[in-house]
Amino acid sequence: MSDISPLQRIAPKAVLVQGKTVRLASLSGLGIAKLQVWPDNPDAWFARALGVVAPTALTEIESAPVSIAWMAPGEWLVIGPETDVERLRQRSADAAGAFGLMVDITHGRTVFELSGSGARNVLAAHSPLDFGDTAMPVGTACRSLLSDAGFFISRRPDRDGEPCFRLIVDQTMADYAARMLRATISGDIL
Repeated sequence: MSDISPLQRIAPKAVLVQGKTVRLASLSGLGIAKLQVWPDNPDAWFARALGVVAPTALTEIESAPVSIAWMAPGEWLVIGPETDVERLRQRSADAAGAFGLMVDITHGRTVFELSGSGARNVLAAHSPLDFGDTAMPVGTACRSLLSDAGFFISRRPDRDGEPCFRLIVDQTMADYAARMLRATISGDIL
C-alpha cells in the first residue's frame, strides 16, 4: 500500500484549497480494498466472516477503525488505515477461499475530502446526484460520475455542523478531479 498521493508528496491530510464555504483536502495513508463474494447469500457470508451486519444498498457502515460501503450485491469497498484494511482483506480472503476476490486497490485510487456549506454546490456542478440531506444523508455511499470521471462518494459525519463527503477517484483521474474541484471552489466555474 502506498503513502504517496499521485498528486504529489503530501501530508496525510493536506488541504488542497480552502474557499469561503468549502474545503478540499487530499487524504493519503488510507488503505482501500474491494471485497467480492459469490455465495448464495452474500450478506450472511459477510456477517459470519467479518462479525458485523453487511451494509445495505447505497450505504456505508463504520466498523472501527474501517468503513465498509456497499457497492453491489456481494461487493463492498473497505476504507481505513492501511494495516487494518489489509488485515480485513486477508481475513475475508481466507473466509471466502475460491468463492471470493479480495483486492487491494489502494495504489490505483486517490481519496479526497470535500466539506463545508458550499460542498454540495461544488459537487452539483460536476455530478448528476442530489446531495441534499434527504437524498444523501450521512452514511450514504454510491458510484456516479464526477464530470467525465467515474467516482465513489460517501456522505461522512458532518464537520462543524456542515456536510462532509469522501470522494474516491481512479489514480489516473486524480489530477483532473483536483484541478476541476479547485477551479470550482475558487470561483472559476461557479
